[in-house]
Amino acid sequence: MRHAAPALCCLVAALGLAASGCGSAETPKVTPVTVTLRVAADVALESLMQALTRAYSAQHPHIIFTLTPASTPDAAEAIFSRRVDLAAVSVLPDKVAGRDIPWIGDLALDGIAVIVNPANPLTNVSMQQLRDIYAGVHGRWDSLGAANVGDVQIAVREGGDGARVLFDRMVMGNTRLTLNAVVLPSVEVVMNFVTYQAGAIGYVPSARITDTVAPPVKMLAIDGQPLTKASLRDGSYPLSRSLYLIALSEPQGELRDFVAWILSAEGQRVVETANFAPLPGVP
Repeated sequence: MRHAAPALCCLVAALGLAASGCGSAETPKVTPVTVTLRVAADVALESLMQALTRAYSAQHPHIIFTLTPASTPDAAEAIFSRRVDLAAVSVLPDKVAGRDIPWIGDLALDGIAVIVNPANPLTNVSMQQLRDIYAGVHGRWDSLGAANVGDVQIAVREGGDGARVLFDRMVMGNTRLTLNAVVLPSVEVVMNFVTYQAGAIGYVPSARITDTVAPPVKMLAIDGQPLTKASLRDGSYPLSRSLYLIALSEPQGELRDFVAWILSAEGQRVVETANFAPLPGVP
C-alpha cells in the first residue's frame, strides 16, 4: 500500500496533462476543395489571361486553371458547347451559330498600334492618310514626306483576326484594301516584316509593343494622338478598343469570385503590368 499513493499521483497527473492538452487543441482547418476553371483566350489576350490566372492561383492555391488559346469564333463556340467556363475575346461576336452571347463583362482596354520601320522618318499619319496607304493610293513613301524610304510595303493580318476586324471597321470602312497587301499569319511575323523591310507598315495589338520588344519597330501617332495607356483610357487614340469576358450565363461561385477580382483594383494592376490599359474608373 505504501507504493499505491505515488502510482495514483502519476495517474492523476497523466490524466491532468491529457485533459489540459485536449483543452488547448486547435480547431481543425478545413482544406478548400480543389476547383478547376476552364478558360479560353484569343491570341491577343492569351498573355493577359496567363498573367491573371497565375496571379489569382498564387492567392488561391485551390483554384486550378486550364487555359486554351483559340480564335474568337472558336472561343465563343467553346462557351456554347460548355468546353470552357469563361472566354476572353478582343472582338465581341454578335452571334455564333445563330445564338446570342448570354453574358458579357469588361476586361481591359488596348489599341491597334500602326507600326513602321525605325528608319522611316514619319511620326504621325492622319486617318485619311492611313486609309489611302492601305488602299494603295501611295506607292512610295516620298508622297507622304518620308524621303529615301522607298516603296510602301503593306502588311495585314488574316481575316477574322481581332486587330484586322477593328482596322477594317474603323480605318477602311467601305474602302477596298489594295491587292498588293501581304497577309501575314501572326503578330510576330508582322513585327519581323516591319523590322526588316525599310518601307513596311503594319498593325499589331498595342500590348505587344514594349520597351524590350525585339526586333524593334516604331509606332505612329494617328491624327496627332500617340498611343499611350492614358489615350486608350480616355478614348482619344482613334484605334482603341474594349476587351471582353464572355460566359454562358452570369458567373457564380468560384468563377464569379475570379471575375470580381479581375475587375478590382488589384486585378487591374495585373492588367496594367501585362501592358494592357486598365478599365476607366478603376484606381
